[in-house]
Amino acid sequence: MRCRFPRLLNSSRISLALILCLMCLRSAAEPMTLMIRGHVVQQSLFSLFARPGEKLRVEVLRPQSPDVRLLLDGRPYGKREGQSWIIAAPPRAGFYRLRLSGSPPLEATDLNLFVGSDSKNVVDGLLNGYRIGPAPPGHQKYPAFYQAPQVFFEVTPDNVDTQLSPHFTLRQFLCKQEANYPKYVALKESLLVMLEGLVHEVRQAGFPVETFGVISGYRTPWYNKQIGNVPNSRHVYGDAMDFFVDVDKDGNMDDLNGDGQRNAADVDLLYNIVQKFKSRRHNGLLVGGVGRYYRAPHHGGFVHVDARGFRARW
Repeated sequence: MRCRFPRLLNSSRISLALILCLMCLRSAAEPMTLMIRGHVVQQSLFSLFARPGEKLRVEVLRPQSPDVRLLLDGRPYGKREGQSWIIAAPPRAGFYRLRLSGSPPLEATDLNLFVGSDSKNVVDGLLNGYRIGPAPPGHQKYPAFYQAPQVFFEVTPDNVDTQLSPHFTLRQFLCKQEANYPKYVALKESLLVMLEGLVHEVRQAGFPVETFGVISGYRTPWYNKQIGNVPNSRHVYGDAMDFFVDVDKDGNMDDLNGDGQRNAADVDLLYNIVQKFKSRRHNGLLVGGVGRYYRAPHHGGFVHVDARGFRARW
């Protein structure tokens, strides 16, 4: 963007003009558009979930610039191939910070890299003292879509409130079973992409959400059984969330249709918004279930979403 200076008569006008020009440059900052595991990511903050040593590709779709750099904890990282970086997750489980940056006006993108613990480390249903339980049973008809989580990500008091994306924190995905830290979670990028898209969709519908109220994110198979849910619930696979709109932050579904009541009509309205969003996603990576649950003694109604790989509605 070109800044047009007015005729300058004194130093104060020069200073003002310089400030205005800097503001123009800042407002013209160009965000990066990335491709990660087949997902188009346009947020300036996102998270990756990987096995120790796993190779990942991060591609910059836009802008096409030779100036972009990838840093891990402030140091150059990965191998560049054109507009992509091939990175190997560190061999040690933990939480790492990546950053894609370039010269202004490019806007930097921060990537949280969570390296998990292999499911082989679950012994007698326990991972480092945290009860996971037995692996989910899988599905004979859809074996590829019901593979048990192969890696679990450690959650500690230091990282539980980490912002995974602009509108969601790690805490929101954590299983609600009572346990001491460290805790563990199974989580996929597809769920994060879907939820960020749904935030945008709900805002477009006129509801100024900053995030969603959460009934349930990940569930360990042990906890899932304790609450009487089906063994193959998508929650045990790490790609599902039960959520509601809670702009007033009272812990219940808001009166979305403005009729003065909080009831099934509000759940139906949110369900229809989710349906509309799902109908526009054609790459197959976000295909999955959408379900509605009306008000009950232990909740105020919510909508379920998942990325199971095939369409399901209820």
